[in-house]
Amino acid sequence: MGRNFSSASERISQIEDDFTGVCKVLAGRSRWQEFIAPNIGPALKKYPGRTFNIVSAQTFGQRGGLDAETQGLTDKVKPEIVFVEIFEHGGQTLMVYALHEMVHWVSHPPEQGHGLTTWPVLEGGLIEGLTQVVTEDIFEAQSISQYWKAIYSERVAIVRKLIERFGIQPFGEALFRGQYQSLKPLLDVYGGQGMQQIKTLAKANNSRKAIECIDNLNRAFDARPKRGAAHGGR
Repeated sequence: MGRNFSSASERISQIEDDFTGVCKVLAGRSRWQEFIAPNIGPALKKYPGRTFNIVSAQTFGQRGGLDAETQGLTDKVKPEIVFVEIFEHGGQTLMVYALHEMVHWVSHPPEQGHGLTTWPVLEGGLIEGLTQVVTEDIFEAQSISQYWKAIYSERVAIVRKLIERFGIQPFGEALFRGQYQSLKPLLDVYGGQGMQQIKTLAKANNSRKAIECIDNLNRAFDARPKRGAAHGGR
């Protein structure tokens, strides 16, 4: 049946019951469920085994783990997920990191084989922020208490600001269905240059400047004359 969770801070070990429990949470209730649910089956068919691959810090570093916020790595090309053990010689990670990487795993393409479809469009800063937003939203919807330490907090703040304007639909369609064209409303409002600035600031973990940029671009767009306004709306 899989383990039940009440907190994102719970320890995850290399047993099938933990893996099954995380997958159950991933597929469960959230505002992203309609996007995630169809990807669960194809993604799990490509998952190598029914446990989490948790390795030492040394091995994790050799696999590409570089910074303190990166506690797991998803390679959709190989495909594989690797976690660094949080507790020395414990072979354990935390629920929050396990779910975050599983959101990556079910992102488009769920069948794996090549990188995230939306990576060239959103790039790493916004991708990680969006993935963590989905992770946190799942916890909230299922009354699982959030992890005490904010993860990718700067990037999360930027993505939540964008969702405030555009809703989750374009982001869900892009991240989980590979329909990056759904992000066109962002380009309509911010333009290519504005979007690149937002992505650069997200990568730099600068939410203050990114949100300031978004607010300025929103105001400029909203102040534009609407089509037909010069002719009395006819």
